[in-house]
Amino acid sequence: MILAFLLGAQAFAERPTQGGLFAFDSTDDVRTYDEGMIRVHYSASGSNITIMDDLDQSGVPDYVELVAHTANDVLEFYAEVGFRFPLSESDVGLSDLGGTSAFDFYLVDFGGNSDGMFGVDGCRGTTCAGYMVMENDFRGYGYPSLEEATDVLVSHELFHAVQAAYNANQPSWLSEGSAVWAEWLYNPEVQDFLNFSSAYLGETERSIHKPPSGVTTSFSYGTAIFFAFWDEYYNEDTPRMIALQESLEGLDDADIVVAVTEQMDDLAADWMTFSKWNLATNIRSGEMDSYSFASRLFGLQSEMEGTIIEDDYRFYPLATTYFELEHPGGECRFVFEGEDEDVQFSLHPVVSGSKVGPAVKEWRIGDEPIWIEEFEAGEYWVIGSLPILTSNSQKIEFCLGAECVLPVADEDTGLNDVEEGKAGCQNQPLTIGLWMLLPLLGLPRRSRV
Repeated sequence: MILAFLLGAQAFAERPTQGGLFAFDSTDDVRTYDEGMIRVHYSASGSNITIMDDLDQSGVPDYVELVAHTANDVLEFYAEVGFRFPLSESDVGLSDLGGTSAFDFYLVDFGGNSDGMFGVDGCRGTTCAGYMVMENDFRGYGYPSLEEATDVLVSHELFHAVQAAYNANQPSWLSEGSAVWAEWLYNPEVQDFLNFSSAYLGETERSIHKPPSGVTTSFSYGTAIFFAFWDEYYNEDTPRMIALQESLEGLDDADIVVAVTEQMDDLAADWMTFSKWNLATNIRSGEMDSYSFASRLFGLQSEMEGTIIEDDYRFYPLATTYFELEHPGGECRFVFEGEDEDVQFSLHPVVSGSKVGPAVKEWRIGDEPIWIEEFEAGEYWVIGSLPILTSNSQKIEFCLGAECVLPVADEDTGLNDVEEGKAGCQNQPLTIGLWMLLPLLGLPRRSRV
């Protein structure tokens, strides 16, 4: 799906009836159907002809009626939740461009290039009014059914119209992510939400507010899982997205990011909880708190796995990296050297098959740059995150495992003397050079696909 805010041109020149980006052809027999708050424009013949089946013999194609009925239902649902209605043309000083004051849908052939878009007619400040353009028949698009395709497109694109009633200039990670979240809010069983959320899980090491540049990618849509986390973790009657949208009016990109983080009770703590919920998905779910749909998510991978996790790694703000540790049992050590102190970690045992349990150890580098503790033998998942909003990443050199080299005990570290000759302990000052000389055989790195 594409969010298209087509700003700056003459309003009436952009609509499909007037030669817009996706337009009706001169050979099309364009007709309209009105139901409630919606007017649907469709072609009864020509290159953009819609699905003309009329099983109820109403004189209007069943698909056209489905679009109108679904759109009315979605708008009523959003209003009942507490969101504003989309603005009308008159709200921004325009005449009724579709012939009535109803919200206009146009059914045209996207040719497989997209399946829907919200176009803007005009604005006052950051609030805008617009219309919806939607695929005319969904042939070859791969949706399980025409009904699901309609549910997904209508709920998604109409939420863009809702967003435009607050601030039409929201960055893609927020506008697309919250629109996919709105799909889920409207229909919790929609597969589109699960697919995009899983796409985000494949790139958790990327800052949530820094999607790939260029054309909008699955990552931006996948941030929907973050807003679904808000709903299920805070467990409130009114979605926080309403308060967020109300706070966005008049803001630019930099202030919008801050506004999002300010909706959280405790940014660092809640982000770490979000990271844990993401770990407890798919085959790892079932033992630790997570989403109600956790078992249906996929995509998360580890950055490194082995009997020792030793790395010179860069952590980005509001991003999370996962590692897998095979611990032989007994002493486990964590050693860090550097000046950055905000990266946080948690250590989670695999307790049943592939299921991951609650953390047995949580620490922030600024509080515990070095520690030694004993854990049972087994597999462990390690979460590493920079759970704050900052303009800088933090690159750290750390070691976690039974064989990490420890510094000599002194007053600064507060460590007891380390027993000389103990496995993995070389009783020497910690330097990166020594780390690189460690016999780190059998430490495969797995790159994300």
